[in-house]
Amino acid sequence: MSSVVIGLLLILLGAGGFALSSSVASVVPVAVGAVLALFGRRIMTRGPSSSRIGAVLAVSAVTMIFTASAMPRLAKMVFGAVVERPGDIFVIGTTAVLCLVHVTVSIRSLIRTRSTS
Repeated sequence: MSSVVIGLLLILLGAGGFALSSSVASVVPVAVGAVLALFGRRIMTRGPSSSRIGAVLAVSAVTMIFTASAMPRLAKMVFGAVVERPGDIFVIGTTAVLCLVHVTVSIRSLIRTRSTS
């Protein structure tokens, strides 16, 4: 369920970012969100397994790693500094935060799945 919720949040974030800035960087959260939502729906219908949760975890972890470079600029922006392309920084930085949350929840779910089987 968390994959579906995080996926939908990423889709909304990317769509909103694209509507406001027309930036290509907003496509990243839409694509990742669609993958997470589809995988999450599949996990909900077929039941959790280590391989399905691992696939979702891998997608989210790779996205988190590649978008983490925006975090220092996002922190500067939050504390009042002027940054170049603030819309892109917000979208990519928020994508990294959402993926961090998803990785944390997925690891807990993976551990729970492996301990019960």
